[in-house]
Amino acid sequence: MVKSYVKRIAATAVMTAVCLGVTVQFGLPQVAYAVDTTDKEVMMTINGSDVLKDEYVDYYNYCKTMMESTYGMGEYLWSMYPEAVQQLVAATDNNCLYARVIVDKFNELGLNVDKARDKAWRGSAWDLKQTKNQTMTVLAEQGLTFDEWLQTMGMDEEMYDNIFAQGYYLEALDDYYFGVNGENAPDEDEIRAEFDKFYKAKHILIMNTDEYGNQLTGDDLAEKEALLAEIQQELADGADFDELMNKYSEDTGLQTNPDGYIFQDDGRFVDEFVDGTAALEIGEISSEPVESDYGWHIIKREALTNDDYEFYRPQLVYNMTGMTIDNLVEQWMSEADVTYPDGHEDLTIADVLGEEAGDIPSMDDILGGASTEESNTNEGASSNTSDKTQTNTATGAEQ
Repeated sequence: MVKSYVKRIAATAVMTAVCLGVTVQFGLPQVAYAVDTTDKEVMMTINGSDVLKDEYVDYYNYCKTMMESTYGMGEYLWSMYPEAVQQLVAATDNNCLYARVIVDKFNELGLNVDKARDKAWRGSAWDLKQTKNQTMTVLAEQGLTFDEWLQTMGMDEEMYDNIFAQGYYLEALDDYYFGVNGENAPDEDEIRAEFDKFYKAKHILIMNTDEYGNQLTGDDLAEKEALLAEIQQELADGADFDELMNKYSEDTGLQTNPDGYIFQDDGRFVDEFVDGTAALEIGEISSEPVESDYGWHIIKREALTNDDYEFYRPQLVYNMTGMTIDNLVEQWMSEADVTYPDGHEDLTIADVLGEEAGDIPSMDDILGGASTEESNTNEGASSNTSDKTQTNTATGAEQ
C-alpha cells in the first residue's frame, strides 16, 4: 500500500530538483528549477548528488498536504495514524528521486525545453507566464490570491514554477526517446504503416431497441423505419451529413466524438460497423443502412489526418515497443544509487519542518481534551470517558 501511494504522489508532483540555466528574453519568468542551498544539512544522496534540507522540505510540505487531503483528516492524521509519518518520509524520498533522475538525464543528454516544444520564440517561458496569469484570473473570480491557492497544496510560487519546468523536461525526454527518429522509437515508416490500418468514420445511429434493450416491434419499429427512410431520402437530396447526424443520431458517444471514430479491426467495434466502413471509399456514405445489435448505422467514411496520426502515434509506439517515457523513468529510479543519513526513516514532522510544523494535534485534542488525570477523578467519570474514547476512536478510524 505504501509503495502504490508513494508512486501516486510522485506522479502527481511532477517536479525538478537541480539548477538549469535557460536564456529567457522579454522579462519572462525563467523556466528552471532554483534550489536554495542555504541549509547544508544532507537529507539524502542520489547518484552521488546531495539533496539538501531546503529542497527536501519543499517536497515534504507538498506530500504532507496531499496526504492530509487524501485521507480527509487534516493534521489529525499524524496522531491517529503515527505510521503515516513514515509513509510521508517515503513519499518525499520518492518525489526527490523522481525529480532527480528526470533532470539528471535531461542535463546528461543536453536537451532544450523550447526545442522539444517547437514553439519558436513563444516557448516554455511564455507558456509559464500565460498559464500563471490565467490561473490568477480564475482564482481572483473565486476570491482567492495565487499565494493562498498555492498554500492549499503545500507549495510556494518557486515550487509552482519548478513543477511547470518539470513537465517540459519530461516532454523533452519523451521526444528524445520516442519522438520522430527517437532513440527507442520504431522507424517512422513502420509507425505510419500501422496507422494506415486504422479507419475513421462518422455514423447516424437509429436504435432498434427500447430503453431496456428490448427489440422494437409493431408501431415503435415502424416509426423508426420511417425515420430511417426519411434520413436516407434527405441524404439522397443532398442534405449535409453532419447536420443530419447532429439532428437524428441516437449515439450517446456523439458529444465526445463529434468528428467521428478512429478504430481498427480488432474486435473493439461491432463487426457490422467495421465491415460497413471498410466497404466505403473515403468520403462515401453507405447507400443502405448497416444493422447491428445497436441499431441501424448510416456510415460516412472519413479521411485520416496528420493530426489524427500525431494523436495516436504515442499509442502506436507503445504497441510496437512496449515502452513509454514513464517506463524509462521507473527504470532510472530503480537503478539509482540512493543513500540516507542514519535515522532517516524515523524522521518526525518536527525534525523536518522545525518551528514551521506548528503544533500537531494530539490524541487528547482529537478526543475532546480528555486526559488520563481527568478520567481518574472518580470511577463514574472514568467509565463515561472510556466509553466516549472508544466511540470517538472508532468513528475516526472509519473516516
